[in-house]
Amino acid sequence: MKISELIGEFEKICPQQWRWRNDKVGLFCGDPDRAVEKVLLALDPTDEVIEEAIEGKYDLLFTHHPLSRSDFPSVNARDYIGGKLYRAIQNNLAIYSAHTNLDFAPFGVSVALAGILGVKFERYLHPHSSEKLYKIVVFVPRENFELFRRQFLDIGVGHIGNYSHTSFSVAGEGTFMPREGANPYIGTVGKLEKVEEYRLETIVPEHLLGEALAAVRELHPYEEPAIDIYPLQNNKINGGFGVVGTLDRIITLEDLARACAEKLPTDEVKVAGDMLKSGAVRKVAVLGGTGDSFVKDVIAAGVDAFIAGELSHHSALELKSHGVASIVAGHFGTEWVVLPNLKKIILDIFEKYQLHGKVDIARFEGPVFRSIFKEIYKKE
Repeated sequence: MKISELIGEFEKICPQQWRWRNDKVGLFCGDPDRAVEKVLLALDPTDEVIEEAIEGKYDLLFTHHPLSRSDFPSVNARDYIGGKLYRAIQNNLAIYSAHTNLDFAPFGVSVALAGILGVKFERYLHPHSSEKLYKIVVFVPRENFELFRRQFLDIGVGHIGNYSHTSFSVAGEGTFMPREGANPYIGTVGKLEKVEEYRLETIVPEHLLGEALAAVRELHPYEEPAIDIYPLQNNKINGGFGVVGTLDRIITLEDLARACAEKLPTDEVKVAGDMLKSGAVRKVAVLGGTGDSFVKDVIAAGVDAFIAGELSHHSALELKSHGVASIVAGHFGTEWVVLPNLKKIILDIFEKYQLHGKVDIARFEGPVFRSIFKEIYKKE
């Protein structure tokens, strides 16, 4: 399979439109038409990870964090960002990143984090997507309606929350007169036709709109099907940033902090709150990475504690003032956990194409920050 095909399959379930505002995601370098058989996964495209990918002869380096969050003017071997690209291009290594769109995905970072920590999923912390939604309306002859509806919904349109294949239909009468040069499915040139039709309407996310329009033209019996497209204000899709859920029992904040230290690949766990207060924690919000943008969501969720990768002093104070304890478990530790999920997804794509592709998680990668106090304690 080609790199473009692998990316296309992945973006069907994790489209770029799910990214946070102007986040940089996608293919940073590489030939989309090149065959891909070996993929290396990593949180960050560090020099060490890029070298591991080159030495292991991987075709694609797939990372969570992008090479850069802003545009860069050139591919200069001496630049911090440009040098990485230069080295990758020299060795025919493609680099692709799925960042905040992977944070948002229903199999994404925070969902993986909640699962590891034993937080039972209840809802997403911030369920609003930046992707636009549309309502598409098509008019189909009665005799063709059921087959058309089934095939059209099968392409992936009509998702509302955890429900798929949602649609609405109503019967009516359509009229048309084929003109000279037409090749009508029903009717005769120059004669007004009245046809019993069904109005079919369903929701289509922006990343599927082009595919949906192409499907209508392919599946519809009419030479010129009538299609209406309405932009919607609704932006709730099956996904979200962060997770709100419950633990299987009430525990202390100290117990929860210890679970983070033991179960996550991190060496930095900080706590804001009463560590030993009995019966303190049951309802929890978790979010991989930086949590400052979601403090208002956390407060509104009415949770006992918030687990994030990073959190500022002022955010912790604001949470504390509302009775919410905070656990900061490191950016790396709270986001690396998605890589095993990602590995399974890419292996499933290879299997779909009947390929025995190889997918590995980078070995030369770990937390940036280390606790010097923890190391001293170990020595004692």
